[in-house]
Amino acid sequence: MARYESINLLYKHLKQARYPLSKTQLEEKLECSAASIERYLTELRDTYNLNIIYNREFKGYELDQSDDNDIELPSHLFTTQEINALLLIDQIINNLEPGFLENDTQALKEHLAKIRLKFSGDESQDDVHSANRIRMINIGKRQGSMKFLSLVTQAVLQGKQISIRYGGRSGEKSKIERMTDDLTRTLSPQRLTHYRDNWYLDAWCHSQDALRTFAVERISKLEILKAPRKTLSHETLNAHYAETFGIFGGEVKGIVKLKFTPHRSQWVAEEIWHKNQKGNWLEDGSYQLEIPYGSDIELIGDILKYGDQVEVIGPMELRSRIKEQIDKIRDIYRCDE
Repeated sequence: MARYESINLLYKHLKQARYPLSKTQLEEKLECSAASIERYLTELRDTYNLNIIYNREFKGYELDQSDDNDIELPSHLFTTQEINALLLIDQIINNLEPGFLENDTQALKEHLAKIRLKFSGDESQDDVHSANRIRMINIGKRQGSMKFLSLVTQAVLQGKQISIRYGGRSGEKSKIERMTDDLTRTLSPQRLTHYRDNWYLDAWCHSQDALRTFAVERISKLEILKAPRKTLSHETLNAHYAETFGIFGGEVKGIVKLKFTPHRSQWVAEEIWHKNQKGNWLEDGSYQLEIPYGSDIELIGDILKYGDQVEVIGPMELRSRIKEQIDKIRDIYRCDE
């Protein structure tokens, strides 16, 4: 362990300890000699002016916990593991959404990289921890403008209302509904959700007087307002968004029962579809999965992607919807027969 890491670790152990730590205990925690412990204690006292006391009753060292003895150690006293963790988090964020926070974190990232290289004692690690060593594949990511993602994040964290112009996807909506979608809305942002490689804003819509979910890439104009948001409790948000399968939320309409073939079950049995799911193995080696659902739009798409590897046992309404989709697919390819 590098000297600066050891000093930082010693400080953390002393700060967090409920009782004085003996020199033997410190040697074990830092995996170093008694002489090294003495040098590190001296540096903390002399360089950072910390009052470290030797308690004769407990035969150990303790840190004076008074306010004027509380310091923030310089950033170069992060451990290598902590620096790597920070760099990894930065890389994950930029892989999730290229460019998001890149300008805000670039200086910090460069600083941490230099510190790691200087104090890790192994220059070869620079390539091991480079961006090329982390690979994230965005399969379902939609192409669209994400220029407002930073502002949306700011509004969520600061608790401010926002005004947006939002272009919803038309689908089978009427002309009036499409016009309504593109109106300016005033929202109270509740939380930001990253779901299947896309960003969504869960917000209270003041014009609809209800909770709504907005795809961030469909926002064409955004202004952060001075007014504080209407804040809903986590219990209220979870009751709306987290009780059913998928991104759409809403009330539970039913419990879907899916039976997967023995071959596909090897994977599905280890997957998490919903926090309240139930699953059990059947005698023939197949796996039955039960999950609560509200809107069936996303659910139908997920079921169909498994083809003949899954059967909808119930409810019958959903089973009929799946059969309708299969019939339509069969009609598309019937011309090839």
